[in-house]
Amino acid sequence: MNRLHDRLNPEKSTFPKDPIGLVEDYTIDNNWNSERSSEFELWSEIPSQWGGHRLWVVFHDDTEFLQFSTYLTLKIPDRLVRVVAEAITLMNERIWLGHFEIWSEEMVPVFRVVVPLRGADLTPEQVEDIMNTIVQEAERFFPAFQWVIWGGKSPAEAVAASMVETEGEA
Repeated sequence: MNRLHDRLNPEKSTFPKDPIGLVEDYTIDNNWNSERSSEFELWSEIPSQWGGHRLWVVFHDDTEFLQFSTYLTLKIPDRLVRVVAEAITLMNERIWLGHFEIWSEEMVPVFRVVVPLRGADLTPEQVEDIMNTIVQEAERFFPAFQWVIWGGKSPAEAVAASMVETEGEA
């Protein structure tokens, strides 16, 4: 039997149950705007103190990988791509799950997490952990991107400033 047939016959399936549906449930529970563009894709807006970010989640049924890509809402000028790439290298050294990269088509920073499922079911707790990580890292490092792009800071200065833990609110 092929895998499509297995998905249509859940009793015989080794195919993971609707991982996009679990992510969609998470976005609904958190009152995030989202749209399921297909059985295998979801777009959502992640609210942020920096104005929000665009989340794209896709399940690759051929590899059974679930990919989360969060597009930060700032553009990287061509003249600063190398400096931002250096900052991303420093950021990625401090991240346990996922990584930043530059989406070259639009020249924006992207935070990406890929989860290999290969026959396993995704749990709501895993979705919560992944989404918490995405939000935490986007919030923590967004200012570093701004400091490098608009503030003239070096990558090391910008990342170091992002790592400072603040307490309370001003």
